[in-house]
Amino acid sequence: MTATPQASSPKRLGVNVFTAPAKAVVGERPRPFGEPLAWDPITSTLIYGEYDAVLVDTLTTVAEATALADWIALHHRNLTTIYVTHGHFDHFFGLSVLLNRFPDARAIATPKSVQLMHQQLESGPLDGFFRRWWPGQLSPQMATAEPYEDDTFTLEGHELRIIEQGRTDTVHTTSLHVPCIDLVVGGDVLYNQCHMFIGGTTPESRRNWIAALDRLAALRPKIAVAGHKKPGVPDSPSAIEDSKRYLQDFELEQSTTTDEELFNEMTKRYPDWESNQSWLMFDFPTSPNPTED
Repeated sequence: MTATPQASSPKRLGVNVFTAPAKAVVGERPRPFGEPLAWDPITSTLIYGEYDAVLVDTLTTVAEATALADWIALHHRNLTTIYVTHGHFDHFFGLSVLLNRFPDARAIATPKSVQLMHQQLESGPLDGFFRRWWPGQLSPQMATAEPYEDDTFTLEGHELRIIEQGRTDTVHTTSLHVPCIDLVVGGDVLYNQCHMFIGGTTPESRRNWIAALDRLAALRPKIAVAGHKKPGVPDSPSAIEDSKRYLQDFELEQSTTTDEELFNEMTKRYPDWESNQSWLMFDFPTSPNPTED
């Protein structure tokens, strides 16, 4: 009897997370309480197979993106795809640096996320706003992702699924699910021991945000990577419930009489969380966070 050759199953994927630490922002804090003006720690996630890899989100400054590119190179994989979870500038301003280093990689995002990227880059005052925050630290040439219409793409035969999350900390956010390794990359739907950007949210948008977190929890991931996380903490799915509780606690504390009292109550509830800046809880007068169309 002759054995029938069997197709070999795809090799298991791996994942590593790069966390850029908090960085100072040039400017005055919008309210006279909270830590000095700064930007919270931010992550990029590398999902890799035997030969190829996918990167999720690209950080912000040239220095961050260059360090990220060097770190990717250490994995000795062919970077095929860069996926951007949403159109907030801090998740795609490093894209041009990455594409210069890995010119064969394809940068993709949902059409609505790409639209938001163009809105941020084509608004002269807004672009100047960011460059005043980090003078000389942002790339002079910005790139955007190309619109990707499908809800899945693959890495070495494994499916990566795009989850449309709607309005969370901004409009048109997404997360990424990799079922074969029980991984979710939450984007800014998910925070991990960082004070969450709830400035500009409404009770309705916070309810949608909680529903988005419930969608992640329903996937029962073993690894959950937050868009912003305290350096050194594990990428644990417990961050999903922690983020949900933070939003619920903020809702409960809305009855406080002043912004400072609300801020102090949230600080008391989450004393060890990173990035205790008032702007995260209360929007800038000129906000980088767009409203729903």
